[in-house]
Amino acid sequence: MTKNFRYFDPVRNWNRIRPHLKRLEPILVRDFNRFTFGRWGQTFEAGMLPYEFETCDWRTQRRGRPPRYWQYVKHSACHWLVNHGLELAMAVVPDSEWRIVTSQLHSTVYDGHGMLFDFNFLALGASPEQAYRLARNAGKGRSLKPGKHLTVYFAQHCRADL
Repeated sequence: MTKNFRYFDPVRNWNRIRPHLKRLEPILVRDFNRFTFGRWGQTFEAGMLPYEFETCDWRTQRRGRPPRYWQYVKHSACHWLVNHGLELAMAVVPDSEWRIVTSQLHSTVYDGHGMLFDFNFLALGASPEQAYRLARNAGKGRSLKPGKHLTVYFAQHCRADL
């Protein structure tokens, strides 16, 4: 197993990512709607972006102009964003065997050779080692076959009055 984990750089490669966003939007809508509707009863529709549903103030800790990929980040929604990330990774770097590594703690996209395609943890400031370690969860996590989507369900409802 590699010890030299690194993130794919979405800032430097945004021009390679951007052309695929509209075509892959149906995957984002399908999965992220299971998050927003399950959590708050709100529908996520085409044209919306995950950051519009942010409930954590992690962005206030950052200075300067936010990178465009932050629009596709939502704290605690990695499982509902990972299939979109997988499809983006396969479109942008098609020669790699991208797969989802997942556990109850985290889901990330991994090429099998140390590269992670993970907008969420990159934006949140987590190291790529931490992202991979949480997704593996001390061997309790699983690595899906290259290109296979993670089945996602409706997120657990959050009550505002608790």
